[in-house]
Amino acid sequence: MTIDFNVLVLGILISIIFYEITHISPGGIIVPGLLAMYINQPQRIVYTIIVAVITYYIVKFISRYLIIFGKRRFAIMIIISILLNIVLELIINGLSIHLLSISLIGYTIAGLIANDISKQGVAKTIPSLVVVMCIIEFVVFIGNIIGA
Repeated sequence: MTIDFNVLVLGILISIIFYEITHISPGGIIVPGLLAMYINQPQRIVYTIIVAVITYYIVKFISRYLIIFGKRRFAIMIIISILLNIVLELIINGLSIHLLSISLIGYTIAGLIANDISKQGVAKTIPSLVVVMCIIEFVVFIGNIIGA
C-alpha cells in the first residue's frame, strides 16, 4: 500500500486537535492517520493494537525488575513490539494457520501505541485511537464526496 500523504497530514492535524480538546493522546500523533489508511483491513488494525497491549504488559512486567523510564522505556516499547511481532508471526506460520493472514501495520506503530498506553492506560488510549481514526475516515469520505 502506498502512503497517502493527504490522509497522513489530516491524521496529524486531527490527532493534535483531539489532544488539545481532550488531553488524551490517541496512540501518538501519527498513528491514527496511518491506521486510518488500513481501515479496509480491520484484522491488521486489531492485530497491531493487540501487539501494542501485550507489549505494554511485557514492559510493565520487566519494569518490576529493571529501572525503565523516559527514552529507555520508549525504546524498549518499540523493540519489544518488533520482537513480539516476529515471535507471533513465527507461531502463526509454524502452526500453518493460513486463515490468519495478519501482519503488523508498520514495525514501530505498536510500540508508539504501547508508549501512550503506559502514560494514560488502555481505557483512554484505545478508544481515543478508534475515535480519531473514525473522524479521519469520515473527513476523507466527505472530502471524496465533495471532490467527486
